[in-house]
Amino acid sequence: MNAPCRMVVALLALVPAGPLAGQAPRPRLDSIAAAVLAREHVVGAAVLVRRGADVLLQRGYGFADLGLEAPVGSETVFHVVGPMLPFTGVAVLQLVEQRKLSLDDDVARYIPEFPMQGHRVTIRQLLNHTSGIVDYHYLGDPIDATSRQPKALDEVMALYAGKQWVNEPGTRWDWSISGFQLLVTIVERLSGQSFGEYARQHIFEPAGLRSTTYCDDFSLVHNLSHAYRRFESGFVPANENDMAYNADLRFCSTVGDLDRLWAALRAGRLIRAETFQQMQTAEGAAIHMSAQDSLAHYGLALTINHEDAHVRIGQHGSLFGYSGSLYAFPGDDLTIVVLSNTEGQNAYAVTRALARAVLGLSPLPVVAPGAESHLADAAVTPEERSSLNGTYVLKLDRLNPGLHDSYAQYRRTYRVFDENGRLMIQTLGEGPERLLKQDDGSFGVRSAPRSRFTFEKAQGKAVKLLMDSQGFGVPLSGARVGDGDPVTFHLQRP
Repeated sequence: MNAPCRMVVALLALVPAGPLAGQAPRPRLDSIAAAVLAREHVVGAAVLVRRGADVLLQRGYGFADLGLEAPVGSETVFHVVGPMLPFTGVAVLQLVEQRKLSLDDDVARYIPEFPMQGHRVTIRQLLNHTSGIVDYHYLGDPIDATSRQPKALDEVMALYAGKQWVNEPGTRWDWSISGFQLLVTIVERLSGQSFGEYARQHIFEPAGLRSTTYCDDFSLVHNLSHAYRRFESGFVPANENDMAYNADLRFCSTVGDLDRLWAALRAGRLIRAETFQQMQTAEGAAIHMSAQDSLAHYGLALTINHEDAHVRIGQHGSLFGYSGSLYAFPGDDLTIVVLSNTEGQNAYAVTRALARAVLGLSPLPVVAPGAESHLADAAVTPEERSSLNGTYVLKLDRLNPGLHDSYAQYRRTYRVFDENGRLMIQTLGEGPERLLKQDDGSFGVRSAPRSRFTFEKAQGKAVKLLMDSQGFGVPLSGARVGDGDPVTFHLQRP
């Protein structure tokens, strides 16, 4: 671990934990937040906990910029992933209140060019993720290979238009941000404004926000933290481009602004109270959000779940090297906002730990981290490098219960090639890295040290690549489709 990374861990573990107004002396919320952030290997985060009129905790942890060792403050700006999605729902419901559309309208009425393949999908089904439309960010190559490439709205739609439906509309809940891209298109067409301008005029300004902006390649966002992902035992920049995704994923904000935004929603300044109540009501297939969690439901752009007997509503997520979580406990007058600049669901983990402490619930069990994986680097002969050369298209061998249905269409393209005497592997849209031969004959990479690559051969030549991927929890495998040269590799681009 390099020196800046050691400083991050030390800072997170040793944040002063003074008494906070309105809070019992034990457990101290700042100590709990710091401990979870250290355990989750987070570079920097901001946390806000409010109960009623009292702010129990509002502070920053770690670094907004690791290279400059610039600390996070309570007003540090983060790219927001997760907590903004309910406000896409708010934008749609504002138009419903204005009678510009109905929740049961056919989406084809507003986006006739989208190929419905004989299905009828309603606005309601887009909002509660029961449309059956495949989620483009689980497809693999279409988005992963282009995650640094800015896109217009119709280019985002093209990532999933024409793909196989995952379910009949209205029959099953399955997360799909594709539906939110369609909702953004509808808001723009009915309002005559860009989604960023609509959100500023009809959501952010009425809520009195101070630091929330539409952030894209044409914006300079002041006080914006840099994004990071884990690499080996340290961190590297996360380089996804927010303009490669939905327009409603292109917002930057602070924990304070998100707290004000939620307060405005609760107070009826954005939509009527009865409309907000409708957001919190699950119906139809959205009542059964998870086979693993019978208490999890989905309303209109809003997750409904529990901490023991305490109902919580909100949203969390992670993309672009950022993590976000905003959850409110209506029966307890409690709101928790967490934003971080490190990829993974770490903001959600902090939220749950803090909520349980405030509510007097027992802490969640801590999952011990897996042992560090030490990679060997055995010699690879020129003959072996030549035998493994190829372009391979991998898919999931099976879809386990923990994965969304969209993953059944997941495809990811790899090439294995010899670069001046080094055996390399490259994923479409990513930089190449060395394949390191292990003592058992498998191969590893430093970016995912617990994953293992193996090859099936026929007549001395690799014909199939298998990847035991820790990230998916199930193996990926795929046939060799050609040589590992750049032309063959890039011909696979979707």
